[in-house]
Amino acid sequence: MGACIARRLAERGASVTLCGRSEEKGRALQEELEALGAGALFVPADLSDPAACYRVVDSALERFGRVDLLVNSAADTRRSTLESFTPEFFDYQFSLNVKAPLLLAQRALPSLKEHRGTIINIGSVNAYIGGQELLVYAATKGALMTASRNLANALKSDRVRVFCLNVGWMDTEGEREVQRGLGKPDDYLDQVAAGRPIGRLLVPDDIASVVLFLASEETSAFSGAVIDLEQHPVGGF
Repeated sequence: MGACIARRLAERGASVTLCGRSEEKGRALQEELEALGAGALFVPADLSDPAACYRVVDSALERFGRVDLLVNSAADTRRSTLESFTPEFFDYQFSLNVKAPLLLAQRALPSLKEHRGTIINIGSVNAYIGGQELLVYAATKGALMTASRNLANALKSDRVRVFCLNVGWMDTEGEREVQRGLGKPDDYLDQVAAGRPIGRLLVPDDIASVVLFLASEETSAFSGAVIDLEQHPVGGF
């Protein structure tokens, strides 16, 4: 999803700073964006480390001079229940899914204020209750949703807009890896997709289109919205 958002932004002429733990994938995506004619910078980072969060923003400012848009899409989606989670698991998932977006926003805030920028946090419909095997993950997304609303209110006079996109079940390379790790067959997501209302799961481009819209001048009058990007309306199961 993060890579798809980066591509769509680059196609619109944005300079993009991206980060991730895989340097090989990150460098390849940087080269791909540069081939589109966009300014691009990859910063190797595990965002559960606060110093890495600061380094990503500092690198973007050093290379491009400003931050107009912050999209927080990194997340740990591993499963947990009340019986299975450990203190270490809890701390890591909250560090990556909640603390990192706030640290990135904190570091980028002076530039976001100067340029009347936008923060878009990628949440999850699990924020409302969550699957029974997603206890800690659901808690992180609930926290991110509330933090997004809080920031939108706190930053309204600075004209920094904040949104939270609560994304539903999506078909990605990472999700397929998760399902294989749970012992599901390789075509499990394809089987599930056939029974969805539109005949498929969400794909990254569905989310990227909304990110582009919210980052544009067409939505300059709005802030603070939590938008559920899901085929099943929440409460409609």
